[in-house]
Amino acid sequence: MTTTPRLALAYIASSQAQKEITHNAALNDLDFMAQASVIDYTISTPPASPNTGDSYIVGPSPTGAWSGCANYVTGYYAGWSLKPPQTGWTVWTKNGNRVLYYNGSAWTLLTTPKLDATVTWNPGAIASGSGLLSAAITDTGAALGDFVMVAAPYDLQGLDATAYVNAANSVKIRLTNLTGSAVTLASGTWRVRVVKA
Repeated sequence: MTTTPRLALAYIASSQAQKEITHNAALNDLDFMAQASVIDYTISTPPASPNTGDSYIVGPSPTGAWSGCANYVTGYYAGWSLKPPQTGWTVWTKNGNRVLYYNGSAWTLLTTPKLDATVTWNPGAIASGSGLLSAAITDTGAALGDFVMVAAPYDLQGLDATAYVNAANSVKIRLTNLTGSAVTLASGTWRVRVVKA
Protein backbone atom coordinates (compact mmCIF):
# COMPACT_ATOMS: atom_id res chain seq x y z
CA MET A 1 0.00 0.00 0.00
CA THR A 2 1.51 3.36 -1.05
CA THR A 3 -1.17 5.65 0.39
CA THR A 4 -3.36 5.72 3.48
CA PRO A 5 -6.78 4.12 2.94
CA ARG A 6 -8.92 7.14 3.80
CA LEU A 7 -7.04 10.33 2.91
CA ALA A 8 -4.60 8.87 0.36
CA LEU A 9 -1.55 10.31 2.13
CA ALA A 10 1.72 8.99 0.69
CA TYR A 11 3.99 6.81 2.80
CA ILE A 12 7.77 7.14 2.74
CA ALA A 13 9.27 4.36 0.66
CA SER A 14 10.67 1.43 2.64
CA SER A 15 14.18 2.00 1.29
CA GLN A 16 14.59 5.12 3.44
CA ALA A 17 16.39 3.48 6.41
CA GLN A 18 13.30 2.46 8.40
CA LYS A 19 12.04 6.05 8.84
CA GLU A 20 8.90 4.88 7.11
CA ILE A 21 7.79 2.91 10.15
CA THR A 22 7.39 5.95 12.40
CA HIS A 23 6.24 8.22 9.63
CA ASN A 24 3.65 5.74 8.32
CA ALA A 25 2.20 5.31 11.78
CA ALA A 26 1.80 9.10 11.98
CA LEU A 27 0.11 9.12 8.60
CA ASN A 28 -2.32 6.45 9.81
CA ASP A 29 -3.14 8.55 12.83
CA LEU A 30 -3.72 11.55 10.60
CA ASP A 31 -5.87 9.39 8.34
CA PHE A 32 -8.43 8.60 11.02
CA MET A 33 -8.18 11.89 12.92
CA ALA A 34 -8.37 14.47 10.11
CA GLN A 35 -12.02 15.05 9.17
CA ALA A 36 -12.84 12.42 11.79
CA SER A 37 -15.76 10.13 11.03
CA VAL A 38 -16.46 7.14 13.25
CA ILE A 39 -18.63 4.08 12.69
CA ASP A 40 -19.98 4.06 16.26
CA TYR A 41 -19.63 6.04 19.48
CA THR A 42 -21.41 3.70 21.88
CA ILE A 43 -19.55 0.37 21.75
CA SER A 44 -16.95 -0.57 24.36
CA THR A 45 -15.61 -3.81 22.87
CA PRO A 46 -13.34 -3.77 19.80
CA PRO A 47 -14.96 -5.38 16.73
CA ALA A 48 -13.64 -8.89 16.03
CA SER A 49 -12.80 -8.28 12.34
CA PRO A 50 -12.30 -4.57 11.68
CA ASN A 51 -11.35 -3.27 8.25
CA THR A 52 -8.29 -1.10 7.80
CA GLY A 53 -9.30 2.48 8.53
CA ASP A 54 -12.34 1.64 10.68
CA SER A 55 -12.66 4.25 13.41
CA TYR A 56 -14.67 4.50 16.63
CA ILE A 57 -15.17 6.55 19.76
CA VAL A 58 -14.60 4.11 22.60
CA GLY A 59 -17.68 3.63 24.79
CA PRO A 60 -17.93 4.09 28.58
CA SER A 61 -16.84 0.59 29.68
CA PRO A 62 -13.98 -0.43 27.38
CA THR A 63 -12.67 -3.99 27.23
CA GLY A 64 -9.92 -5.86 25.40
CA ALA A 65 -7.53 -3.72 23.36
CA TRP A 66 -9.56 -0.65 24.35
CA SER A 67 -9.39 -1.29 28.10
CA GLY A 68 -8.87 1.90 30.11
CA CYS A 69 -9.53 4.13 27.08
CA ALA A 70 -13.12 5.36 27.50
CA ASN A 71 -13.90 8.29 25.18
CA TYR A 72 -10.71 7.78 23.13
CA VAL A 73 -10.84 8.01 19.35
CA THR A 74 -9.43 4.86 17.78
CA GLY A 75 -8.58 3.69 14.29
CA TYR A 76 -7.60 0.25 13.06
CA TYR A 77 -4.39 -0.11 11.00
CA ALA A 78 -3.06 -3.68 11.60
CA GLY A 79 -3.81 -2.91 15.26
CA TRP A 80 -5.69 -0.26 17.23
CA SER A 81 -4.25 3.24 17.53
CA LEU A 82 -5.90 5.01 20.47
CA LYS A 83 -5.89 8.80 20.91
CA PRO A 84 -7.15 10.60 24.03
CA PRO A 85 -9.52 13.35 22.90
CA GLN A 86 -8.69 17.00 23.37
CA THR A 87 -11.31 19.60 24.33
CA GLY A 88 -13.00 20.89 21.19
CA TRP A 89 -12.43 17.87 18.95
CA THR A 90 -15.37 17.15 16.67
CA VAL A 91 -16.33 13.81 15.11
CA TRP A 92 -19.07 12.76 12.70
CA THR A 93 -20.81 9.58 13.90
CA LYS A 94 -22.27 7.31 11.25
CA ASN A 95 -24.46 5.36 13.68
CA GLY A 96 -25.92 8.52 15.19
CA ASN A 97 -25.91 10.60 11.98
CA ARG A 98 -24.70 13.57 14.01
CA VAL A 99 -21.65 15.59 14.99
CA LEU A 100 -20.29 15.22 18.52
CA TYR A 101 -17.71 17.41 20.22
CA TYR A 102 -15.52 16.64 23.20
CA ASN A 103 -16.19 19.10 26.05
CA GLY A 104 -13.21 18.05 28.16
CA SER A 105 -14.93 15.17 29.93
CA ALA A 106 -17.51 13.67 27.55
CA TRP A 107 -18.67 13.57 23.93
CA THR A 108 -21.71 15.83 23.49
CA LEU A 109 -24.07 16.54 20.62
CA LEU A 110 -22.94 19.59 18.67
CA THR A 111 -26.01 21.74 18.08
CA THR A 112 -26.74 25.03 16.42
CA PRO A 113 -27.04 27.81 18.98
CA LYS A 114 -30.71 28.42 19.72
CA LEU A 115 -32.73 30.74 21.93
CA ASP A 116 -36.10 29.72 23.32
CA ALA A 117 -38.94 31.86 24.67
CA THR A 118 -42.61 31.42 25.54
CA VAL A 119 -45.61 33.70 25.62
CA THR A 120 -49.19 33.28 26.79
CA TRP A 121 -51.35 34.50 23.92
CA ASN A 122 -55.08 34.50 23.23
CA PRO A 123 -55.51 35.05 19.47
CA GLY A 124 -59.35 34.83 19.60
CA ALA A 125 -61.36 34.96 16.36
CA ILE A 126 -59.52 35.40 13.06
CA ALA A 127 -61.66 36.09 9.99
CA SER A 128 -61.06 34.25 6.72
CA GLY A 129 -58.51 36.04 4.54
CA SER A 130 -57.03 37.99 7.43
CA GLY A 131 -54.11 37.67 9.77
CA LEU A 132 -53.12 38.50 13.31
CA LEU A 133 -49.81 39.59 14.79
CA SER A 134 -48.76 38.91 18.37
CA ALA A 135 -47.20 41.46 20.66
CA ALA A 136 -43.39 41.42 20.79
CA ILE A 137 -41.92 38.42 22.64
CA THR A 138 -38.60 38.99 24.39
CA ASP A 139 -35.98 36.47 23.28
CA THR A 140 -32.62 37.75 24.45
CA GLY A 141 -29.92 37.34 21.83
CA ALA A 142 -32.27 37.28 18.83
CA ALA A 143 -31.05 39.41 15.93
CA LEU A 144 -32.43 40.42 12.57
CA GLY A 145 -31.65 37.68 10.05
CA ASP A 146 -31.93 34.80 12.53
CA PHE A 147 -34.30 31.93 11.74
CA VAL A 148 -37.40 31.54 13.92
CA MET A 149 -39.68 28.56 14.52
CA VAL A 150 -43.02 28.67 16.31
CA ALA A 151 -44.99 25.96 18.11
CA ALA A 152 -48.69 26.38 18.92
CA PRO A 153 -50.16 24.82 22.06
CA TYR A 154 -53.09 23.29 20.13
CA ASP A 155 -54.45 22.42 16.67
CA LEU A 156 -54.36 25.54 14.50
CA GLN A 157 -57.42 24.39 12.51
CA GLY A 158 -55.69 25.12 9.19
CA LEU A 159 -54.18 28.49 10.07
CA ASP A 160 -50.58 29.23 9.09
CA ALA A 161 -48.28 30.26 11.92
CA THR A 162 -44.92 31.90 11.28
CA ALA A 163 -42.55 33.89 13.44
CA TYR A 164 -39.74 36.34 12.79
CA VAL A 165 -37.27 38.59 14.57
CA ASN A 166 -38.73 42.09 14.42
CA ALA A 167 -35.95 43.83 16.37
CA ALA A 168 -32.95 42.94 18.53
CA ASN A 169 -34.05 40.56 21.32
CA SER A 170 -37.64 40.52 20.03
CA VAL A 171 -39.80 38.05 18.08
CA LYS A 172 -43.38 38.23 16.78
CA ILE A 173 -45.80 35.47 15.74
CA ARG A 174 -48.07 35.92 12.73
CA LEU A 175 -51.22 33.88 12.11
CA THR A 176 -52.80 33.82 8.65
CA ASN A 177 -56.26 32.43 7.93
CA LEU A 178 -56.72 31.12 4.39
CA THR A 179 -59.22 28.40 5.40
CA GLY A 180 -62.34 30.02 3.93
CA SER A 181 -64.06 30.55 7.29
CA ALA A 182 -63.42 32.26 10.61
CA VAL A 183 -61.31 30.36 13.15
CA THR A 184 -61.30 31.03 16.89
CA LEU A 185 -58.27 30.06 18.95
CA ALA A 186 -58.08 29.92 22.74
CA SER A 187 -55.45 31.26 25.06
CA GLY A 188 -52.35 29.11 25.43
CA THR A 189 -48.59 29.09 25.89
CA TRP A 190 -46.83 29.53 22.55
CA ARG A 191 -43.16 28.67 22.06
CA VAL A 192 -40.66 30.32 19.74
CA ARG A 193 -37.13 29.17 18.97
CA VAL A 194 -34.57 31.43 17.37
CA VAL A 195 -31.78 29.65 15.52
CA LYS A 196 -28.73 31.84 15.14
CA ALA A 197 -27.87 32.50 11.49
